[in-house]
Amino acid sequence: MRPHGFWSSRNVDGLYIRRSQDKEAQMWRINGAAEALRAAGHEVTIEVKEEVRRSFAEAEADRADRAEGRVERFSDRAGRAVASADARRATADQISQRFEFGQPILVGHHSEGRARRDAARIDTNMRKSFEERDRASHWADRTRASENYEAYRNNPQRTLRRLERLRADLRQQERHHTEAVEKGYSSVDRHARLILDLTEEIAHWEQIVEKAKAEGMKIWGPADFAPGDFVLYSGSWYQVARVNPKTLSIAWNLRLAPKAVMTLVDADFNGRTSTHSADYTQARARCPEDAMDAFLADGKVPGIKSARVASEAAPADVIREAQAKAKMAKAKKATRRSDPKIPKRIRLTCEKGATDATLTWLDGRGRPHKDHPAVTVPGPVDPTCIVPEWSGTLQSQVAELLAERGLTSCGDWVGRDGGIVRAIAPVAKTEPEAPAGDEDQAPVDEPGEDPKVVEKTPSDLRFLSSNPVPQGSSEVGHSVHPLNPTPHSERPGTMTDIAATATVEVAKVTETAPAKKSTRKATARKAPAVKKVVEPTKASKRREVVAEKATATAEKAATQKTIPIDRIDRDPNQPRELFDQAKLEELAGSMRKLGQLQPISVRYDVGTRRYTIIMGERRWRAAKMADLTEMTALVLHGAVSGSPELLAKQVAENVGRADMTPMEEAKSFKDLEKAGYTIDDIGEMCGKAPAYVGWRIDLLKLCDSAQDALAKGLLGVNLAWYAAQLSAQNQMRFLSRYTQGGFANDRDAEAFVKACRAEEERRESQGSFFVLSDEATGKKGDVQESILGEHDVPEEERERIISERSKLTKKIERLSAAGEILAELATADPEELALLLAGAAGGVEVHSKRMEHLRKLTGKVIGNLTKAQAIASVRAGGIEINPDAVGPEAAEDTTETEAAA
Repeated sequence: MRPHGFWSSRNVDGLYIRRSQDKEAQMWRINGAAEALRAAGHEVTIEVKEEVRRSFAEAEADRADRAEGRVERFSDRAGRAVASADARRATADQISQRFEFGQPILVGHHSEGRARRDAARIDTNMRKSFEERDRASHWADRTRASENYEAYRNNPQRTLRRLERLRADLRQQERHHTEAVEKGYSSVDRHARLILDLTEEIAHWEQIVEKAKAEGMKIWGPADFAPGDFVLYSGSWYQVARVNPKTLSIAWNLRLAPKAVMTLVDADFNGRTSTHSADYTQARARCPEDAMDAFLADGKVPGIKSARVASEAAPADVIREAQAKAKMAKAKKATRRSDPKIPKRIRLTCEKGATDATLTWLDGRGRPHKDHPAVTVPGPVDPTCIVPEWSGTLQSQVAELLAERGLTSCGDWVGRDGGIVRAIAPVAKTEPEAPAGDEDQAPVDEPGEDPKVVEKTPSDLRFLSSNPVPQGSSEVGHSVHPLNPTPHSERPGTMTDIAATATVEVAKVTETAPAKKSTRKATARKAPAVKKVVEPTKASKRREVVAEKATATAEKAATQKTIPIDRIDRDPNQPRELFDQAKLEELAGSMRKLGQLQPISVRYDVGTRRYTIIMGERRWRAAKMADLTEMTALVLHGAVSGSPELLAKQVAENVGRADMTPMEEAKSFKDLEKAGYTIDDIGEMCGKAPAYVGWRIDLLKLCDSAQDALAKGLLGVNLAWYAAQLSAQNQMRFLSRYTQGGFANDRDAEAFVKACRAEEERRESQGSFFVLSDEATGKKGDVQESILGEHDVPEEERERIISERSKLTKKIERLSAAGEILAELATADPEELALLLAGAAGGVEVHSKRMEHLRKLTGKVIGNLTKAQAIASVRAGGIEINPDAVGPEAAEDTTETEAAA
């Protein structure tokens, strides 16, 4: 019977099927068991009484009673397990009291047998104690689960989710019942019984929910929220985008989660709001939008109580009514439909290698417009572009074609239907404004430029102005290439911002020589008509101030241009001096294939009529290697050569490069310091710690030879910083010894430099100088037998040193015996060591800890001896110079030599 799902129990007379009480009979199990019994020779009679069952309320009450019974049984089992664990542990402790702490088993002694038996009994009792403790923990968890059974089952939020599933099952059974009645299936009665069971269960759980509401439990639903409200969900506040019948659509940005308050602005991606579904049963509180704005303005995040007060002050139905009125008022406004005769989009297609492109006019449905035939746009097409449609020449011609027809582009290009598609719209007509300032004032001229310099036309300003590079920042990550769309955070906030940018750029393009000539003629004709002097009014003064500010803004704005590469020069003040040739060749290969992806930043020199690079010299060098004839650049007007602001931009853009040498960084930081910036300002601009900036500037104290060794990689940065603290003569002598392999490793060299600096400071405090000699004047034996610095050591101190030296050397000699023991342990068999030390006090672990302690002490001793060796080497190879014993001429020679070094 077991294969068919039947079980036996002492609490049930006969066999039973698990979890089948008060449910529809599982006939496939019953029939299968009956066939098995008949096959075994038994006579079987099946009788099913589906109508005999308890009500759902009675069954649920019985489940609660059984849960209470389980609490008693499980708590009793947990108590017995705890008692058993304590008894086992007490037995083990009692046996272990016979042994002294750390007492090993005496092999061969008459107590060996009993000691081993006691050890085994201790182990057994401790293991049993642990097992009983785990068993007690298991039954304690079961006890807590049984205690919380009724609260878990009757939880209102969980009950609401259960009701959703039950109602779905009820609708499914009703459909099955209808189908069975129509087609005459034998399952009609079964579906009818299931419908009654589900109806009864739903009614029971609905009573539970109503009881919770009567007790003050808040059951959230669609009527409690309005679009724009904030809901407390999973511990955070989320703004509601839509209110749905079963869920809320809340703002969602996975990259910002978890966030205390998530707004719709945080979830906006290029005009599209990312949302997530939140079930009403998981909502914990509501806060209106205005109240949340007030909380955030005060720097606070509301709690449940404060949010409840704010929600009661601004109910959701009032907010929805206000939103509906605003929507109706907006709908009542007369809206002019767009003219169907005007195309809504354009599609640009160009085969690779072709010389012409096709421009197709599309209607609102994305189909070719019947009133506007396709237009052929002639080349030439830029061969460096993988996608021909992105060619700058084609883009400029498309912009001119749109301007001729009174249209302008809006939005970004999107790849579609074998080409790229972009939305277009008629150019908005604006009323002419009165001229600002006096009529006699001549327009501001821009410096004359070469006709070969191609400037973008006003009709394509939307394409170029969507990603401006802000002043004071690097152009890295601000590409205006069509394949790299503008981040949302850098897009203009409103159409007013776009229009303002376009106005400035149009003003630059339209200020040409013929326009100035016509203005002068008009002024000449009007001059005789003016017979009296009129005092300027306040309005005219305001217009003059606005005009001056607009002119200054236009001069400082960044303009994107295509410039011949032979008219671009490098900046002699560029912080970077060395460029990796291999990486330049890699970048040049990429630019040959893909073209220039990011523009460089330049400034225009009126005197030479040439452009100087501000940022992007590496791309400029790679473009010359790739044989490109022109480059796209952002011309920063108003940038002055050698200004602190320009230098700060260049340093901040280059200091993060991996291939910038430490000396280049040091010189760059020093130039900024000379320009008036503090160490903290430099660190903040370059993203470095102030200590890092100070360390780099200290490298400039190195002599020329040391700086050259650091630039070539012969001297490490850390070691170079320590060497920079020495005098120039000692730097030269240390570098000579270091390059000739006078040190085992950099750690020994660092210790030597530290000792040398300490000796310099000590001698300076005594009024003398310390200079390293080229070679040690004494022999090895002389150094060992002499006393370092004996010329300034008193006789008593000398005797003490000799006595202590003798004692220390004897102690070190006694360590040879320890070395023999360690050598024996190092060559011993691990299995033999485990066998010998297992019965010792503490076992292998204690002895391993002793060896680890000795290893740490040995490391400290080696470190001290390394420092001592460095100090001895410095003092043995040093020369003391007493200024009082040196004549003025010799002192001057020494000073000149040190300065020259």
